[in-house]
Amino acid sequence: AGPSSSLGLYQTMLSLLSLALGLSLLTTSRPPAPRAAARLAASSAPSFSLPSPIETLKRLSSAEARELQRELLELAFEQDPQVVVRRSLDLARAVRVVGSETVQGLSSAAAAPEPPVILRRMCEELGATYVKLGQFIASSPTLFPPEYVQEFQKCLDATPPMPWSDVKEIVEAELGRPIGQVYASVDETPLAAASIAQVHAARLLSGEDVVLKVQKKGVQGSLKADLDLLYANARVLQLLGVVTAELSDVVATLRSAILEEIDFVLEAQRTEQFAEFLARSPELDGVVTVPKVYRAASASRLLTLERLYGVPLIDLESVRKYQPQPELALIVALNTWVSSVLTNEWFHADVHAGNLLVLTDGRVAFIDFGIVGAIPAATAEGMLDFVRSFPAGDMAGVGRALEKMGFTKELSEEQSAAFAKDIGEVIASIDSMTADIATTASAGAAASAIDETQLNRAVAAVARVAEGYGIRFPREFALLIKQVLYFDRYTSLLAPGLDVLNDERLSMNRPPPPGDGGVSSVEGGSVAVEVLPPEDDAE
Repeated sequence: AGPSSSLGLYQTMLSLLSLALGLSLLTTSRPPAPRAAARLAASSAPSFSLPSPIETLKRLSSAEARELQRELLELAFEQDPQVVVRRSLDLARAVRVVGSETVQGLSSAAAAPEPPVILRRMCEELGATYVKLGQFIASSPTLFPPEYVQEFQKCLDATPPMPWSDVKEIVEAELGRPIGQVYASVDETPLAAASIAQVHAARLLSGEDVVLKVQKKGVQGSLKADLDLLYANARVLQLLGVVTAELSDVVATLRSAILEEIDFVLEAQRTEQFAEFLARSPELDGVVTVPKVYRAASASRLLTLERLYGVPLIDLESVRKYQPQPELALIVALNTWVSSVLTNEWFHADVHAGNLLVLTDGRVAFIDFGIVGAIPAATAEGMLDFVRSFPAGDMAGVGRALEKMGFTKELSEEQSAAFAKDIGEVIASIDSMTADIATTASAGAAASAIDETQLNRAVAAVARVAEGYGIRFPREFALLIKQVLYFDRYTSLLAPGLDVLNDERLSMNRPPPPGDGGVSSVEGGSVAVEVLPPEDDAE
């Protein structure tokens, strides 16, 4: 399989060159914030250039080129030749379809398709891997320019479900036995279906209600092949000097994030580890939970989880049915999340309303640990300052917090004041989202849903202002800030009168216990967190 796989890899690498070039242009076209541009001594954006033929030959004969060849051969031998051939045909079809659309657009009276639109259509035509790539772009406003982030909001994850025959085949292959020997029943119609997996309600023979998360057929092989190809392209372009190392870094981050998301064994481990984190905090016992993992009925493409019955955190009227004081549910969720950032190995990095539930017994549940983030313990204090300052409108505090969270030298007093002023202008635009949510809250969850596009624009705006002062945020910080913005929206909906800066029910507003010097790492100690339980009549 090795030689044919290697040949297929290099053939497909050549055909994917245009897509990689599109990605490289995407990472180089972000302009600095208008006011910040004057403060930039030199642009930090990656350069894009074509090397001379002599320079190209030198690079191809270098020790770096030989090392890259070994790396690419290792990737090639890991591929399934049939998958590579199939994906090559898929690419040819996608290029033909999108190329035809582009030509029609150029020949019509309508405006010609913009590059972000063309790249999004390519991703949609290429299927699961590139849908996830599009979602990565849409959720990473610190890495990509705003016009691409906005366009890729349209890259929807909802896809037609697999037929039941395929689901049953995968489940039985993962279990190694007939489905009836594990489950008393499985609903053939999925509760939800996305590009990578779909979810079915079921009941175990032992009587527990569960959900099955089943990975779609062929996704694992296709994803790995596609991501390896994208990474190989980026490395080749870097070797040739066409782009800088930043493109390779972005693609490597993309590759790692998506491969982690399809690793159901890893997701099971994270779910259980978060349960252990909750168990280490007695004050969380009985008020916060995660679904139980049924290991005996789980594998690399199958995850069997306890079925939790509840409502999304933004469904205010439904939340009131199970928690008469919705702000208590918010305080529980926020204290738990902040504690995980400060004292756990990682934090939940996708706390949109579908992943935060208020259960019918009043508890708060965190679900879906496919996307997580981690930050050094030393920067957790900056995050805490941000959480305190942002809702209070303390722009100077926000500026100082972002300095702590970024990798940069300390700003002068004058620069800090200017930074705070620029951040204040960004926050002023974010505040309009609060007004929109507040005025539509009575219309129900649909009207008050958190707008992903607005959130990503807000994060991108903060990142652009920060870049103007030499502060560059890795993706983890973008994820972190985005979760803070989520909680700010939830506060506006569930507890608009909550004094986030001074309410002592929020653990971040209480001093550390005696002898504790402040924020501690997981190894060095913990942060005191008190969570007020729901009232008795909500249990």
